[in-house]
Amino acid sequence: MTRQGSGANLKVLLVEDSALLRELLEEMFDELDGVELVGVVDGETKALQTLARETPDLAIVDLELSEGSGLGILRELSESPDRYGQPRAVVFSSYARESLRRRCEAYGAEAFFDKANGMDDLIDFVQSAAQPD
Repeated sequence: MTRQGSGANLKVLLVEDSALLRELLEEMFDELDGVELVGVVDGETKALQTLARETPDLAIVDLELSEGSGLGILRELSESPDRYGQPRAVVFSSYARESLRRRCEAYGAEAFFDKANGMDDLIDFVQSAAQPD
């Protein structure tokens, strides 16, 4: 689950309830230089615990989870940024309604990727975020 390398890696937390997508994304992230998965969880409580413990640089959050919701995670990140190390957050969800996108943005989500056709865009985003300035 963790990619080792020299220098500072982009620490990523993946919050996804689908085991198939978790496995696929783990494999894809493992191929990216400079990316380290610090956690892969399927629910809100586990996500918040991992965010507090690992302080990742980026949280990739699905909205529908096995427990709780991605909106709850985004809200908590927005309301208690210092507790979680102020990670960047993006949404990866099949619920691409404009009203949900606006709500996610209001809670600080930097981008919204649709599961139906946005996986490549998500990978490109993570790869770009992992590149040194």
